[in-house]
Amino acid sequence: MTDDHDLPVLDDGPLQALKDEAGDAVARAFMEEYLLMLPLRAAKVIKGLAAEDIEPGIEALISLKVSSAMAGAVRLEGYCGSLERALRRGHVPDAGAVKSVLLANIRMVVREASHRGHLPTRRQGSDGSAE
Repeated sequence: MTDDHDLPVLDDGPLQALKDEAGDAVARAFMEEYLLMLPLRAAKVIKGLAAEDIEPGIEALISLKVSSAMAGAVRLEGYCGSLERALRRGHVPDAGAVKSVLLANIRMVVREASHRGHLPTRRQGSDGSAE
């Protein structure tokens, strides 16, 4: 797989394009949902790679790659693309190693998103309490 370390963790371009196209609220909601779904998407990739039939793992990987591209998570998108190409060539890397790299990338995305003010806000329930 290629080395994606020279890629930026987050690029504001895709999110800015979404803001320009659909408005700030839509872009914020998308980014919040993306960040909230990262652990689940990564878990699906790992689970899929650990199974004998890796096709579900590839499907989960493509979902993570596409959503990362839309969120501007360039480095994570690059890693997912490299991993997808390796899997399609028949190389199935160790699930533990993939898990380690995915989680490291997710931590970097969340940290960078936090620095840029993209972390999900606490939502108010109908009774006024935080959900």
